[in-house]
Amino acid sequence: MILRLALLLAIAGPLAAADPVTRVAADPVTRVACGSCYKPRSDRGIWPVIASTRPDLFLFMGDNVYADTEDMTVMRKDYAELTRRPDFIEFRKAVPILPIWDDHDYGANDAGAEYPMREASQKVFLDVFGFPANHPARSRPGVYHSFVTGPAGKRLQVILLDTRYFRSALVQRRIDGRKTYLPNNDPTATMLGEAQWRWLESELRKPADLRLIVSSIQVITTEHRFEKWANLPRERQRLFDLLKRTASNRVILLSGDRHLAEFARLSSKESGLAHDLVELTSSGLTHAGAPNDSNRHRIGERYPGLNFGTLAIDWTPESPVVTLAIRDHKGIVVQEETVRFAK
Repeated sequence: MILRLALLLAIAGPLAAADPVTRVAADPVTRVACGSCYKPRSDRGIWPVIASTRPDLFLFMGDNVYADTEDMTVMRKDYAELTRRPDFIEFRKAVPILPIWDDHDYGANDAGAEYPMREASQKVFLDVFGFPANHPARSRPGVYHSFVTGPAGKRLQVILLDTRYFRSALVQRRIDGRKTYLPNNDPTATMLGEAQWRWLESELRKPADLRLIVSSIQVITTEHRFEKWANLPRERQRLFDLLKRTASNRVILLSGDRHLAEFARLSSKESGLAHDLVELTSSGLTHAGAPNDSNRHRIGERYPGLNFGTLAIDWTPESPVVTLAIRDHKGIVVQEETVRFAK
């Protein structure tokens, strides 16, 4: 299949094209799977289950292993537990993978720019996932990257953000005996760093008929005490302002981290955008069960069990219709949400 070959070349092998992150494929992407938070030793057979949904690509959204180390030898050994699994090897042969990291595969719990081994960790990440020598992520700090594929009118863009390498320190306090992150309103605090912000704007100005923005941590929710974009509220609003300025009207947000799955919606009135934003959080490929924190933006119920996400894209209408699904460890749909965009 032309699409599969193009995607596999873009991530896993040497490239002859000048732009290694864009492929104009004959066939549009119609099925995407996503997930995060994976411990090889706890795997109950998730890769064949994901493969059974026949995705055109898989978005590995962070905590792809749990290394939590400053020793790169240890980190490579932890990755090897994933990459040497026969079922993952077969999955990787069949399904192109677009990865981004979160804190535990970056190197330390809740870490940002202060992590001392971030440069070495970046090299390990890019090596493990087979980024070719001429990929842009090889020549700049951070592992953010993007992919554009599909014919005109059915062109999909996937933007994967690095919320670790540049992120400023978080503000925390003990509340009721628990570590709680509070909003940091320092105007110099950053989530993405200026270089990545400039890159993101340039990506959003590329032509695309549907955009998936992957953030390892949740974007929409504001209430729970853990990591989220709302811990840096100026940066969160900057993201919404950028989407508005670039007229990015067909965007779906995807995130992981939380050890649960849920949908969230941010109204256009609250964000300032011309349309509502929908976010699918899929977290817990091998472990889940986070507490039921309040989330006023949640659609339906949270799902606390092992899970992965899928997106079915219908390009038939004038504007794409996307059916988002939360699936359990057997692949059974436990919740769905359909996103329709204005013409």
